[in-house]
Amino acid sequence: MEQLQTNQQFDQNPDVTDGPATLRRSRRSRQTTSGGNASGGGDKDAASYARYSSDLQREEGIADQQRACRAAAETNGHKILTEFEYSDEAVSGTKLRRTGLDQLLSDAEAREFSALYFYSLSRLARESVMTMQMLKQLVHNFGVRVISVTESIDSAQDGWEVIASIMSVLHERYIKELSANVFRGQEGTVLAGFAVGDHCFGYSTVPIEGTEATRRGKNAKPRMQYVIDPVTSAWVVRIFFWFVREGRSIRWITRELNLRKAPKDHRSTKPNWHHSQVAGVLGRVKYAGSWPWGERRNSRDPLTGQVRQEDRSEEEVEKWIRSFPHLQIVDDDMFDEAQRLLDANVERHVATRRTDGKLAGSKRGSAAPRHLLSCLIQCGACGTTFHVGGTNGKYLFCPNHAKGLCSCKTQLCRKRAETMILEQIGKRILESEDWFTAVFESLQRSWREGVRRRPTELAAAENSLANIDHKIKRLVDRVENGVDDASINQRLSQRRSERRDQLKIIDRLRKASEQNLPEPTQDWLRAELQQFGKDLRTDIPAAASALRSLVGGRIVVTEIKKPGGQRHDLRGRFTIKATALAAVVAGVSVDAERHQESSIDGLSEEIVIDFVDPNPLDGPAEEAKRLYDENLLNNEIAKRLGVSKSQITKLLRHWHESRGLTMPDGRSRRSLLPRKHSEPPMYQRISDEVKRLYDEGLLLGEIASQLKCDINTVTSAVAFWHESRGLGVPDGRARRKTLDRKVSKRPSDDDSLSDTDAAA
Repeated sequence: MEQLQTNQQFDQNPDVTDGPATLRRSRRSRQTTSGGNASGGGDKDAASYARYSSDLQREEGIADQQRACRAAAETNGHKILTEFEYSDEAVSGTKLRRTGLDQLLSDAEAREFSALYFYSLSRLARESVMTMQMLKQLVHNFGVRVISVTESIDSAQDGWEVIASIMSVLHERYIKELSANVFRGQEGTVLAGFAVGDHCFGYSTVPIEGTEATRRGKNAKPRMQYVIDPVTSAWVVRIFFWFVREGRSIRWITRELNLRKAPKDHRSTKPNWHHSQVAGVLGRVKYAGSWPWGERRNSRDPLTGQVRQEDRSEEEVEKWIRSFPHLQIVDDDMFDEAQRLLDANVERHVATRRTDGKLAGSKRGSAAPRHLLSCLIQCGACGTTFHVGGTNGKYLFCPNHAKGLCSCKTQLCRKRAETMILEQIGKRILESEDWFTAVFESLQRSWREGVRRRPTELAAAENSLANIDHKIKRLVDRVENGVDDASINQRLSQRRSERRDQLKIIDRLRKASEQNLPEPTQDWLRAELQQFGKDLRTDIPAAASALRSLVGGRIVVTEIKKPGGQRHDLRGRFTIKATALAAVVAGVSVDAERHQESSIDGLSEEIVIDFVDPNPLDGPAEEAKRLYDENLLNNEIAKRLGVSKSQITKLLRHWHESRGLTMPDGRSRRSLLPRKHSEPPMYQRISDEVKRLYDEGLLLGEIASQLKCDINTVTSAVAFWHESRGLGVPDGRARRKTLDRKVSKRPSDDDSLSDTDAAA
């Protein structure tokens, strides 16, 4: 009666489940009411599930199982549509999570079909607890009729649970017996000294001719024996030699193996070496000739099918240890020394390891950012996020370089990078009027859009909350009616989590409506941008989150190679967008995907920064160039800066070369300067006195004699006095003609002077 009431409840309330599946069921129900569909009506649609776990089962594979299910469905008046033929290939029935099975359960919950066919219950699961749980969920919760073709199980018949329980136990027993038989066969092979597929890096296997005759089966294969592989064993010897003889670290060995493209073990799924694999090679006793087997056993969780490994006791494993001296690759002394060094490594890091032996540390994304560039710097060569390292965590580096997988070996000084990034961002968002205008317009659009949409969003959120409350009530009713199912509790917990999230949304929308936030103004935005610039320079996690939103979640750095140099620099690239800045100012986080999409709207700019160590000459060179442009002489610049004249020449050359310019010639520049001397020469110092005597009608020789200088100095003084005042220099011969006295008073005193005056 309880089951009938449950089925009636589903028939009367087709919206117990939610989402697209419910819409599909409602659509199919309408088709049935209006005359059915091509499959013969919604209540006659059926599905099938097929599975095989290994190639040996292909004889009764997917196609054969589906063919048998379709035949049985036609007998019962059902039709299995192709879209409802679910299957899983090469998947064990001991696993709970399977792609085809998960889709089947999802569609069954959505009432996509009314009957489900199996070739055998073993196809559904090989664990009795899984089988019965899923069968009861399908029948009692989803209202699906379950039919097993080969076992005559039909949930429409009374007592089907008893037969299904017995068959599920038999199927479970079969898999356990199969596992025991396989283990027993492998144990016999081990004790006989043959290979069982446990060879590692450095070894391979070859068949033993004639042994196939001693094995049973139509396609009997010969036994296999271990041999040393000449290619990979050479790498084993090299690894031990590097570690023991040369004292190389495991990290160095890992990088070298990757750089040299060393081969890996035949079971490896990734092409690159990892330091844990190198440590595994160094600690493997098979290279010393001792071959253990069966040290760990598989243990399966019957509820989930997940397999874990457990250690066997040393007493149990001792009988399976084989001694193969002919397979020894590393001598005993080198192997023992390698173990001593490995133990020393473990002892060195024992304080930083957990109880399970793994290094302690927080999970990725489990804690707030510890610094401004946390998880933000991305290697342009390999795409990996830079890690923190160096003394006191002052640097960032690409972790793949240590593994030999990336060419970027340059480390990034964290503090210098933070300073340069914030400086470049500050120039845009705090000093550029174009950026201010773009952000302001984006904020205004968002504010107007929020005012327009807020009532609609609030109404939609309240309707969604009511819908969630209705679903929670139905789930609670099912629990109170005695439906004990783990999936019900899981869905109930999910709906309650959705309800909490919806309440937060409603609370935010109501507060926004009640506060009636004013339209953003330019003064408000300027204050917010100033505060944002200050917040970025703090160590709080919010600053790192804001910077991440602003730059789109990453700053890509690439190495700038210096020809012939060992040390290189890094160049960073990132893009900032006005829409992203507006969202951050408004208190909305922006993920990388939304940041990329926002590039079509508003102002954006790519910023390129060379993270170069500051040159100590940069500051003084800038100051020297400023004084140089003021037409000061080099010795005057040297006096002002307190350095030698040769140092000024060095600073000016550095300034020009750092910008790819050629330093001007000093003599050519000096000839163009209005003042060519730091101290005025004599003709400039006496120019006023010369002009006074000149106006008194003295001859040039007389002026020179009176001032005790050369007549050429007097001539230069006269020219300087007139040129410095923008006047034309008078002609000497023309002046002489206007003088009353054209020769000196005492010609006998200085004949050369008179001659000179005459010449002038």
